[in-house]
Amino acid sequence: MKETPWVSKEVQKTQNLNYGLQNWLFILNSALTLIMVDYYQQMKQFALPNEDTIAAISTPEGKGGIAIIRISGAEALKVLERFFKRTEESKSVFDMESHRLYRGQILDPAAKRFIDNVLCVLMKSPHSYTGEDVVEIHSHGGYLVPRRILDILFKNGVRPAGPGEFTLRAFMNGKMDLAQAEAVVDVVNAQTDESLRQAEFQLEGLLSKKINESKENILDILAEIEAHVDFPEDEIDPIKKEHMSSRTEIVINELKKVLTTYEEGKIIKHGVYTAILGKPNVGKSSLLNQLIMKDRAIVSPFPGTTRDFIEESIVVKGIPLRLVDTAGLRASADEIESAGIELTKKKANEAEFIIAVFDGSTELDQDDLEIISSLCGDKSVLVINKIDMPQNLSEQQIHRYLPNHEIVRTSAKEGIGIDDLKTTIFQKLVGTRDKIEASEFIISELRHKIAIEKAREGLYSFKEALSKGDSPEFLAADLRYALHSLGEITGEVTTEDLLGKIFSKFCIGK
Repeated sequence: MKETPWVSKEVQKTQNLNYGLQNWLFILNSALTLIMVDYYQQMKQFALPNEDTIAAISTPEGKGGIAIIRISGAEALKVLERFFKRTEESKSVFDMESHRLYRGQILDPAAKRFIDNVLCVLMKSPHSYTGEDVVEIHSHGGYLVPRRILDILFKNGVRPAGPGEFTLRAFMNGKMDLAQAEAVVDVVNAQTDESLRQAEFQLEGLLSKKINESKENILDILAEIEAHVDFPEDEIDPIKKEHMSSRTEIVINELKKVLTTYEEGKIIKHGVYTAILGKPNVGKSSLLNQLIMKDRAIVSPFPGTTRDFIEESIVVKGIPLRLVDTAGLRASADEIESAGIELTKKKANEAEFIIAVFDGSTELDQDDLEIISSLCGDKSVLVINKIDMPQNLSEQQIHRYLPNHEIVRTSAKEGIGIDDLKTTIFQKLVGTRDKIEASEFIISELRHKIAIEKAREGLYSFKEALSKGDSPEFLAADLRYALHSLGEITGEVTTEDLLGKIFSKFCIGK
């Protein structure tokens, strides 16, 4: 380090010690990073013993034309040889070409009896879903035949696959990253065209590509910072500093754009839990029946008919709604009805959106006012029902209490105003568009949102530290924190608990 003539030797010594300590901290941090990476790799190997050969039925159980039994692992072909007899008697399973169907019979080697005529396909490693040797047996459907084949496999040293274990192996063997693996279950569980399109975008790697682009930009900035680590006494050139700051701001803005898609993504993927509220006999059950286009709830002119809650699902312009028809809210001495009213209040508190229904043939009363007072925010729509009857309730009367709320007039009995109600619900949830169009990827998982927010925090901290002239070691630490956070999305940084949580959502056989 260069000596500065205007600084005393004691101060100079202190500065040298500080710089030395910072360098040691940087070296220690790098060593810990390498140790953690090695630990995660070992943990992955421990979490997935690759020597096991696993099997499961990959099609839904029950009546059907075909069932598919999937086997994955190093011993897949050896196990298959014990009970699969090819139609060409002289041919061995080891002569099977990859990705080609072969006809044959499944024979129980223990009982020495015929089980089923099947088609069998081999997908050799590494050109398979899991990256291992994969065999699929296409048998007749139903419950008994595929179960018998599976039992034979288990008696011949094959282990039952856990939920999502085939996809977990695909992730561990580098066939897909963690974000793509999560998209597999989203494809299976998609409820609408839009949710399926989003899942396919993520499965294709669009989210991973965007995250990796941000990581590359951060790595470039980190490389510039680390070039100064060995010379902490030399300040970063102001022009370089400005360049790094502006590049960081670009990354922050890109991550911000991704974050703004979360609410819409959550709605597309998970739907909106929607409660229908109102006092007794305002037409809540009739409205539910009209929205789902079938007689699901009992309709009666007598108040208090609905004492429990009824749940049904519909899709409104691409948005899944989980509708809950609740008991009418009023003061009641009836013990069963009171229990239903308490349950209604609980469901209303849990709801993400509320349809509040009022009887247009009567004026507002205390029960109506209590419902109005419970509404907060803009995640609700007001319905004046029974417009087929003489009217005693106007929009102005309700707007005295809720001046900015949308009001839709309906006749649930006659089916009038139902389309207007659906349009208003949609616009309340996603804005003024006519339909959700998944033209580019969006995020829908909370863990992705949290990881991106953490990355942004690290980048904001870096920018602040850069402007203050902090040591390069501290600047590098902020950038590594951002990289680490983004790595959680694609699976470069994982924990056993995280993998367990993600893949537990899968069905067995996927």
